Amino acid sequence: MNHKTMNALISCFVDPIDSRIIIEITEKETTTAKQLAKTLADIPQATLYRHLGKMVENGVLRIAEERPVRAVIEKVYAMASPPAQDISRLLEENRGDVYLNLFAQFSAALLREFADYAARDDINILKDGSGFSTGPISVNLEELEELMIKIETLIAPYRTPEQAVKPGRKMHSMAIVITPPKEGGES
Repeated sequence: MNHKTMNALISCFVDPIDSRIIIEITEKETTTAKQLAKTLADIPQATLYRHLGKMVENGVLRIAEERPVRAVIEKVYAMASPPAQDISRLLEENRGDVYLNLFAQFSAALLREFADYAARDDINILKDGSGFSTGPISVNLEELEELMIKIETLIAPYRTPEQAVKPGRKMHSMAIVITPPKEGGES
């Protein structure tokens, strides 16, 4: 993924229509404009096609297949970078484009959860226990690994099947994001 494509991908998460398209395609792996039009029925068809065309042109999406349907050729869209299957191997390659793609897939999954929640009629943001926050931490690699082990130890009891069946429990996803270090910091 080149610099222009990375910037285009990042821009897609800011654009509400592009981000919804990315979420759908990431979730389904491949889809047609017709399928997207059904799922994203509130987006006018001309707008949907314009956004798909722009995303293909910018290298965010690719045409995975073209198939004849009556008198036209139907395009099947997919993310330009394939979904990560062997994350360890991909991370060992230490490539920024692969890392960005992994994070984009992670972000798309989180966006899907929040979009599904926000679309419900019965939400109560304060009482449903949903939220997000950010805050700076200053750690070296050893301290960061220690912190992650402590967090995993704290949440492990809440990940058990026994916990899930207790009365009053609801399933939540907890995402932890450690941003890359800022430039100019100590190494």
